Amino acid sequence: MLPFFRAFRFLPVTLLACSSHLGAQDMPVRVEAIRLLERATAVSRPNHVMANHKEEMTFRAYGLDGTTQDGTFDGIYSADGERYETVFGNYHAISLHLPDRILQNDYQPPPPETLEAENLTPLLIGRFDKSDTIHSITPATLFGRPAKCIRFETVNGRTHQSNEICVDAELGALILWNVGPDLVENTDYSMFQGILLPAHIRHYINGKLRMEIEQKFNVIDGPIDWAALTPPNPDTFPACQHYRRPLIQSAPQPASAGAGPWYDVQVHGVIGDDGHVYQAAVLTAGRADLEKQAVQIVSEWVFSPGVCDGKPITVNADLVVHFPPQ
Repeated sequence: MLPFFRAFRFLPVTLLACSSHLGAQDMPVRVEAIRLLERATAVSRPNHVMANHKEEMTFRAYGLDGTTQDGTFDGIYSADGERYETVFGNYHAISLHLPDRILQNDYQPPPPETLEAENLTPLLIGRFDKSDTIHSITPATLFGRPAKCIRFETVNGRTHQSNEICVDAELGALILWNVGPDLVENTDYSMFQGILLPAHIRHYINGKLRMEIEQKFNVIDGPIDWAALTPPNPDTFPACQHYRRPLIQSAPQPASAGAGPWYDVQVHGVIGDDGHVYQAAVLTAGRADLEKQAVQIVSEWVFSPGVCDGKPITVNADLVVHFPPQ
């Protein structure tokens, strides 16, 4: 599936299913399911150059221990530049992306909570892989509105998931994403520059509320004064014209993981310009023992580093460690 992220960019996430299940599908149901997600994409993805605009987002992260912590994100977007500013506790990151250079304040490793908020906004949406098994499409009422819910099965190796995605029957927008351990609710849609975006997002992991997000978008009238928005005493880097992502050299999974099914732990980290993983961190999901092991495991992985215009660079990365079911 293809979720939307910051500034309406895309990152592929694949839900793979064993092709042997395809014969059990009602093909008209599958065709309708694909159509519904294509419509959800069409109503929320811009197919035109958007006017200069600002995104303002506040988010609250819920810890498993009952604590909460609030954060903010402000983004400014135009054809000739973008500016991002994130605040979460002691973390305060500002970066300005211009056609020929990137300016940012002192680098700090982003907390997993800020990466979670980034991944959920402005909208999480997707498409079915050709091997996903669609079981049914049923009418429902969600958040006081008529909806259509698609139930499907995902098989990855020996891991089976029963998933559900729901769209607003009238607007066409995606309102519920229940895939694996993640449940995302998108509500309070409004029109912005010809596309529908949710004002309120809730994210649950394994049934527990982990994040709430409020976001709003506003058009910026007139030119943007990038000089006034530059962080004080910034580090400056040339903009990358030719980029190559990091490539795995050695990333062994735990020997006990076998062929699956697995319990997966996602680790956020940085692949340095030497190809090693640094600043690994986990958004806790209730298995502190495995999460600690996962951080230790990825810290020993080795990659050929990302390359920008022929020079090795540091790249943020999401890494997954497989453990046997617990």
